[in-house]
Amino acid sequence: MRKLPLLLTLAICLQIAPAFSQNQAFKNAIHAKLNFIDYGLLFDNELKIGQGFEFAYFRNVAPALNVGVPLKLGLAKLPGSDGNTVTAGADLQFRLENMKSTAKIIPFAFGGAGYVIEKDNNHAQFPFGAGLHFRLSPYAFVNLQGEFRKALVDDRDNLQIGIGYVYLLHKSENRPTPNVLGLNDLDKDGVVDSLDLCPTLAGPPTALGCPDADNDGLGDTEDGCPNDPGSIETNGCPDYDSDGFADKDDECPTDAGPWKGCPDADFDGVADKDDKCPNEKGSESNKGCPESRDSDGDGTPDETDLCPDKAGPNQGCPDTDGDGVSDNFDSCPEQAGTVKLNGCPDTDGDGIADSDDQCPEVAGTEKLAGCPDTDGDGIADNQDYCPSIPGTVANNGCPEPKDSDGDGFVDEKDACPTEPGPVNGCPQPKASDKDGDGVPDKDDPCPNKAGEYGGCPDADGDGVADNLDKCPNTAGSEANFGCPVEEKKVKEPAPAKATEPASAKATAGKPEKKEVTEAREKLATAARAVQFESAKAILIDESYDVLDEVVAIMRKTPSYSLSISGFTDNEGDDEENLILSQNRAKACYDYLIFRGIKAERIRYTGFGEARPIATNDTAEGRQQNRRVEFELIVE
Repeated sequence: MRKLPLLLTLAICLQIAPAFSQNQAFKNAIHAKLNFIDYGLLFDNELKIGQGFEFAYFRNVAPALNVGVPLKLGLAKLPGSDGNTVTAGADLQFRLENMKSTAKIIPFAFGGAGYVIEKDNNHAQFPFGAGLHFRLSPYAFVNLQGEFRKALVDDRDNLQIGIGYVYLLHKSENRPTPNVLGLNDLDKDGVVDSLDLCPTLAGPPTALGCPDADNDGLGDTEDGCPNDPGSIETNGCPDYDSDGFADKDDECPTDAGPWKGCPDADFDGVADKDDKCPNEKGSESNKGCPESRDSDGDGTPDETDLCPDKAGPNQGCPDTDGDGVSDNFDSCPEQAGTVKLNGCPDTDGDGIADSDDQCPEVAGTEKLAGCPDTDGDGIADNQDYCPSIPGTVANNGCPEPKDSDGDGFVDEKDACPTEPGPVNGCPQPKASDKDGDGVPDKDDPCPNKAGEYGGCPDADGDGVADNLDKCPNTAGSEANFGCPVEEKKVKEPAPAKATEPASAKATAGKPEKKEVTEAREKLATAARAVQFESAKAILIDESYDVLDEVVAIMRKTPSYSLSISGFTDNEGDDEENLILSQNRAKACYDYLIFRGIKAERIRYTGFGEARPIATNDTAEGRQQNRRVEFELIVE
C-alpha cells in the first residue's frame, strides 16, 4: 500500500468504489474512497500527509438521513514519528443530505464516532465534515469530502480529504430486445412501435417504451411523480411508510396506516391523530369515542367536555350569544363580543369593551378610557374645551391665552394688548399731576411739590408732611405737629424685632399708634373687597378702587411695609390652588408697584388652601376662604 501510486489507487476507487447518495427508492449504497491524512498541520503548522483507503456501507433510514459504517486502513505520518505508521479503524456515521434524485450536485454533512487502532495507542475519534456528490448517472457519483477528526488522546487530532466513487444498489434493467424480426421501432428504444406507448420518444421496456426520468418502471406520462421514484400501486410516487398511500397524499407519511395513510389502533374509522379515544372504538361523529361517553349529547366526549352536563359547541360548553366564547368564560354571556375581550362587545372597535369604554360609539385609546383625543394633547375630546387645538390640562385642553404685554389681561380681553395697564389691560388714565408724584392735582395739597405724604414732601423726615408740619425743617413728633418736644428720659421696653407686626409690639408693652390701628382696619376692609375673575388671577374693575385705598395708606405711612397673602378654598388640585393664590397676591403687588409704591416696601406670597378662616364644607365658608390679606409691617 505504501508504494501504490496515487493515480492507480484513484483508478481502483473509481472502478469498484460505490458511494451512498441514496433515497427512499435506493435505500442501500456502498462506496470506496482514497483518503489523504494529515497529523501535522494542527500541531506545528507543517503538513504531514499520509494515504489511506476506505470502504463503507450506508442505509437510508429517514427522508434526509443515512446511517453507515466506514472501514478505514492507512499509512499515517504521526507526530513524534519519522516514518509511516499503519492505522486501521471503523466509524458509525450519520449523514444529512439533499435527496432530490435529479440533482446534478448533492451536498451533504456528517458526524459520528469511531475507533482507531495503531501501535500501542488505540483510541476513540469523533469525525465531523461535509462534501459533495457529482452525478455521473442515475446510480453513480463521484464523491469529494473533507473532515476533521477529534481524538480523545493527545496529538491525534487530524484532517482528512477523500475522493471516491459512489454507486446505488438497484435492480438491473431489462435491456432493449434486438429487433430480430424486422418490426418497426421508430424511436430505436428496442420496443416495437406496435407495443410502444410512446413510439416517437425513446424509453425503457419497463415503461413500455416511454421516457422514465426516475427509473421506477412507470412512464413519465403516467407517473404522478415523474422525478421521484415510486411503485405502480402509488402511481409512481414515493411511499416512505409502504402503506399504499403516496407520501403526497399520506396524512401520516412516516407512520403506516389504513386511514388516509394514518394508523387507527381501535379500527373505528377515525385516525389515531384525530381520535379522542384512540384505544376505544367509537364513531366519527363523536370524534372516535363511544356514544355512551357523551352525557349531554353535544358530540364532545365527556373526557374532553368542559361542560359534560350542558350541551354546547365550544369544547362542549354552551355559547348563549354565539360569539365563539363559551358561557363559562364569557364576561358578557348575553351580548356577542370578541375572544380578545372575553366575549364582551366593542362597538367602536378600539379594543376596549363597551362596559369599560367611556366613549363606546367613538374609537379612542386605552389611556383615555376608550375616548378619542383629536388634537393629541392628552385630554379626551369629551373633556376638552378645544378638541381640535392642543392645549394644557390647567386650561381645560385649550392653549394658554397669550398676554403680550404681561399685564395679566389676555390679548383677546386686553383693550391695550401691547401696553400694560390695570384698567382692562390699559394704563390707568392719568389725571393732571404737575409735580409727578402720582397724586392728581385735584387731590394734591402740594400740587407743585412732589411728595409721598398725600402728595406733599417731608423735608425733615419726621413723618409729618410739610403742609402739616409746624417745624418743617426740624424733626419732631406727629403729636407735636412735627416739632420737637422735651420729654423725660424713661426706660423704654426693649423694641420688638424689625419685621414683627405692630400687634406683637403692643403685646410687648408698647401701645400701637392710632394711625397704625386705623390703617389696619382699612386694610382689613380692603382685603374683603378685592375680587378676581373666577379661577383666575385677573382683578375685576371694582378692585382697582379698593387697591387705590391701599396705595393711599402706604403713602401716609412711608416707614411701614406691607405683606400681601393669597388664599383659596380646598376645591380643585392642591398644587394648582397654591399657584393661583401666589398669582393673585402678585396681581395686587404689581398694581401697587404700578401706582408708585417702592418694591422694597412690599412682599407677597401664596398659601393655597392652607390657613382657612371658615369651613370648606359650605359655599359661604369657601367664599370666605378665597381671599387676599394685607398686613401692615411696622418697623
